[in-house]
Amino acid sequence: MNSKVYLRGILPIVLSCFLFLEPAFSQTKVTVQGIVKDEQGGVLPGASVTVQGSKQGTVADEKGAFSLSVETGQILLINYLGYQPKTYAVTKTENITISLEPQENTMNTVVVIGYGTQKKSSVTGSVAKLNNDNLNQIPVSRADQALAGKLAGVQIQTTDATAGAAPVIKIRGAASITAGTNPLIVIDGYPVPTDLSAVDMNNVESIEVLKDAASAAIYGSRGANGVILITTKSGKNGKTVVGLNTSAGFKDVYRRLDFPTLSQWAAHVKSVNNGNLSAEIIAAQQYDVPLDPQDIVFRKGAFQNLQANVSGGSDNVKYYVSGEAVLDKGVIVTNDYKRYGGQANVDITPNKKWKIGISLTPSYTVQQTPNYKIHDLLRSFATWLPLYATESISQATGLPVGNLVHQRAFDPAANTRYKGINLSATANNNGYANLYGIDNTTYTVKTLANANVQYNFTEALSLKVSGGAFINNSRNEFFQKSWATRDPFLQGAAVAQASTRGTLANTQTIDVLNENILNYTKSFGKHDLNVIAGFTAQSTKISSSNSAATNFATDDIPTLNAGTLSSLSSTEERSALASVLFRANYAYDNKYLLSVGSRWDGSSRFGQDNRWGYFPSASLGWRVSNEGFYPAAAFVNDLKIRASYGATGNNNIGNYRAFANVNTVGAILGDATSLGFNSSFYDNPNLGWERSFSFNAGADLAFMKNRFTLTVDAYRSTTKDLLFFLPINTITGSNGVWTNVGEVENQGLEIELGAKIIDQENFKWSVSANGATNKNKVKALGNSNSIIGVGDPKRPNYFLAQVGQPLVQFYGYEYDSDIEVGGNFWPTNVHSDRVIARDINNDGVVNDLDRVVLGQPTPKFTWGLTSNLKYKDFDLSFVLQGSQGASVFNADPNYYETQFSATGTSAYLSLPANLQAKTKYKTESRYAIEDASFIALRNLNVGYTLNAKWLSAIKASNLRVYVSTANLWYKFAKGYSSYNPEGVNEYTDDPLKNGYQRGSAPVTRNITFGINANF
Repeated sequence: MNSKVYLRGILPIVLSCFLFLEPAFSQTKVTVQGIVKDEQGGVLPGASVTVQGSKQGTVADEKGAFSLSVETGQILLINYLGYQPKTYAVTKTENITISLEPQENTMNTVVVIGYGTQKKSSVTGSVAKLNNDNLNQIPVSRADQALAGKLAGVQIQTTDATAGAAPVIKIRGAASITAGTNPLIVIDGYPVPTDLSAVDMNNVESIEVLKDAASAAIYGSRGANGVILITTKSGKNGKTVVGLNTSAGFKDVYRRLDFPTLSQWAAHVKSVNNGNLSAEIIAAQQYDVPLDPQDIVFRKGAFQNLQANVSGGSDNVKYYVSGEAVLDKGVIVTNDYKRYGGQANVDITPNKKWKIGISLTPSYTVQQTPNYKIHDLLRSFATWLPLYATESISQATGLPVGNLVHQRAFDPAANTRYKGINLSATANNNGYANLYGIDNTTYTVKTLANANVQYNFTEALSLKVSGGAFINNSRNEFFQKSWATRDPFLQGAAVAQASTRGTLANTQTIDVLNENILNYTKSFGKHDLNVIAGFTAQSTKISSSNSAATNFATDDIPTLNAGTLSSLSSTEERSALASVLFRANYAYDNKYLLSVGSRWDGSSRFGQDNRWGYFPSASLGWRVSNEGFYPAAAFVNDLKIRASYGATGNNNIGNYRAFANVNTVGAILGDATSLGFNSSFYDNPNLGWERSFSFNAGADLAFMKNRFTLTVDAYRSTTKDLLFFLPINTITGSNGVWTNVGEVENQGLEIELGAKIIDQENFKWSVSANGATNKNKVKALGNSNSIIGVGDPKRPNYFLAQVGQPLVQFYGYEYDSDIEVGGNFWPTNVHSDRVIARDINNDGVVNDLDRVVLGQPTPKFTWGLTSNLKYKDFDLSFVLQGSQGASVFNADPNYYETQFSATGTSAYLSLPANLQAKTKYKTESRYAIEDASFIALRNLNVGYTLNAKWLSAIKASNLRVYVSTANLWYKFAKGYSSYNPEGVNEYTDDPLKNGYQRGSAPVTRNITFGINANF
């Protein structure tokens, strides 16, 4: 039979059989009940739940609940405006919980702009927003440390890596030479006079940074260095949600240095000394017990974080309450940081007319820090010398077996019992005594309380009155035991007792704020208008008392009453700031944008003739993509260009600088001493505001249907009338006068790029990158063309500020060659403290005329890269941060070396006369300048989120487990020789001496394991 004929005959029969059997294969009907929630666990009433491919569906009720009867195998599609849609495959009758994540549309994001909010699409200034997407999972103990690498133009510099220490934050470079360069911190609308130490990242909803003058001018007097706005979490309408965030892990020193052992140094000496060892090395070999001082100073640290929160509410009352504890055990022994805190936010809306908000942020911290920096802790060890006296050391020095051993025990001049050759390279105690013999602990209690009442006159017009207080009580307890500075056995018990010392310092800051803001918001036709006007007043009182005692009878009682009181002092300072502010934002047809603002500030810190400052601003924006001529299918689907100009100010010079200050002095009149006073500086009734004028041009783009976003900003900021202390010859009876003189310019380019590379249901990958450049230049320095600052006078180094050049540059001599070690060798690591410098002008000597610029501490380019990848229930994210082009003045190698003074030694005298005239300290030359560039994997986070089936079993709405790391990989620049290239930890309050590093704490590698859950 023909096969085709057969198929034509059999196929109808087979198909009819399948059609007849279809009811037997039909799918089973099941009922699915569920609740739709947001990422925080709040319900989403009105969420749409439909059956994919059909018209069947429903809408969630006011409790976010829904119920549908569907067939197994069908797919539910859940949608809610502003959130990413989600699908769910039905397999059986069950109760499910669906959690939706916010829809990422950068242009429609609402940003906080100071005294209000605005859609990013309407913002005309330079404002950066950062949502708390896993920032609370980075294993650091402070909120500000988690921001590194996240925002263009915002430099988070870990100058001190000890546990609990605050990083240095700079926004668009340094704009002052004497006044502070730190940005203003505003927490839930309250400008706080300190840093972010009281804020727990678990409580943070979002962070905004106002970078240009137009956006920061609303904070006028304090906006010159930028503004960081912190918004904490608030409750949402729905059932009570209980959240738990906990993590624990460990950390270690990322890099260790190479300290040569005696055997290594002996081999070196033989190689340069005709195969002979020095008498010192031969003497030291009989005591040699190889010891790495880093094993004494460093340890494996630990990190723990526990936070619990409760949130929820109704139409009338919403609340968010949390408590947290952070325990950070530093990698330096005796360095510990503990913080206990909480957050309470309550919003009450009794009716349409009234709205009440209450916020409370208390915290208590205990920070124990070493009294000595790393270089002092490490350099006092000798790698050949054991920590405790052995039998042989006891016989040679007279020390009891088991006593702590200091190098001076091997100095016949310090220890008459020692009869051998002098092996001591330092009179300092070893690091163990400096660590364990000194207690240095600071206890701090902070409370930020803020309340506001808003009355709505109409739907458009409202008045918000706020009142709050920030209270900071700090207590530092210091006690130096008898064996921490002298060895009682060598120096005698009386000397040891006299070296005991204790201090107690108490500081209280009480800051009170009142704000009264009138807000008018109205849309009519194509016009959108928002106007605010207000008056604010802020008063700060700082009280401090200090007392000290010596000659303690025993090390066991550290309270001051156990010693002899040696000093007692107390001070009190007050300052006040009054402000009138105005801002108007206008948009026509969502195309043409205009913002104008002004602020008048009066500060008690300035002279009576010049206390008020005026800070205006204006900005324009054009949403080109909303024009009728703009192609609907354009590659760039959203385009906005903007420009701004504004003025901001700086009054961060401390109190009473405009007034003649006096100090108490003693004068001998006959046989008696009389109390008198002298002037520390003259008064200046014209002392006024340091003002910054900034122009910013930028563009915001979204292309490929918002899959990619790009923000570009170019700026130029000029700071005039710099607050500057002008020295005066002391023969006048005063040290100088505070005045307004000088001009500094900053300019740069910032780029932020966001990309949704993969955006599928079960596989998502997004990347954001940022990069920034900043160049600053001194435009004027009053009557001077340059200022040369001197650092450590013992190991001299120079800083140059010169008109036409960057604000601060390293200055000194070009390095030519080392001075060879000659004569006797100390036991280990012996080098000259001098080098042969280059004779730039070829006059036969090296002097001030041969000094040149050796580098500068400001990076030429900073960048960050963030990647977020999610595959089904697994997620992976990382943050890379880089800094290129900065140099650091690194004094550490000089301290770790055993140095001999070149002048007067055989090594020096053996030099030809022409070379003797060219020797300079190493610290005066390029020898001490090193490349501070780095690339760091700041954070790597891997997590797993339980699916709905498992969540239902444990009655949770969300649960995620993760492992997170900080500085898992850190790339140092070639030639950098210390622990932390960001550790510019000297002269941090003096912008003209930036870039000096001495004994900075090391970068640490942190690893933690954590859980985030909502119930």
